[in-house]
Amino acid sequence: MSSKTEQQSANHKTAASQTSEPAGTTLDRAKSTDGQRASMIATFEPVRTESTAGVIATQIRDALMAGTLGPGSQLAEAELATVLKVSRGPVREALQRLVQEGVLTEVRNRGVFVPKFDADDVTDIYLSRRAIESAAVIALIDSETTDTQALERVLRQMNAAVKGAHWSTVAGLDGEFHHQLVKATRSSRLARMHDTLILESRICILALEDAYQATEELVEEHNLIYSAIQARDKPLALRLITDHMKDAAQRLRVLLEIKEEPINLS
Repeated sequence: MSSKTEQQSANHKTAASQTSEPAGTTLDRAKSTDGQRASMIATFEPVRTESTAGVIATQIRDALMAGTLGPGSQLAEAELATVLKVSRGPVREALQRLVQEGVLTEVRNRGVFVPKFDADDVTDIYLSRRAIESAAVIALIDSETTDTQALERVLRQMNAAVKGAHWSTVAGLDGEFHHQLVKATRSSRLARMHDTLILESRICILALEDAYQATEELVEEHNLIYSAIQARDKPLALRLITDHMKDAAQRLRVLLEIKEEPINLS
């Protein structure tokens, strides 16, 4: 009887030893599971919700870029609220945001308007763009992890569009090239300043159709800028950016003198 009891006890111990885990194994498995979960969650991206005022401001910027809001156009708060089917509060906030950015101008007792710029404004806009884009070129060439795929994609589209495409298509890609140039630096501050300048110079770019004999000339300038960046030739790239901006500003100033009236920028 005693022998049988001892045998059963031995069997229980053997089974326990077969099913039990070394010390710390359960804890390690828990840590591994937590780590996998954390790794999975790390791939999630924050849910980005934009305020109503932000959405309205974006729509106005898009309208300015498309040229549907001409220079001198008034943006009436009540009218916008009716069209957009929102209250006047978010519209007011959006307009004030764009005024502060310099995209729109506010005239006391009259309202908010798309600004009108003269020759001195044209010079200042392109001078500012030259400073920002030169800084972008330096950052891209100095960086060891420069990603210029977006620039290359836009450049391919420009070269394709110039062959029989409408000028507005090329002009839009022109602005996108410079936008991607600055965006590639991953500098939010440079990008923020540059976006406003690109918006202000939009009508200038469209006006270049009158100044250039052929749009191939404009596209070739972008080809050369891109090639210099790829070759990491900083002096050449900076010279090309400077010449590109000076040329654009000079041609527009000549057009202003010919037309004897300001070119209005939006």
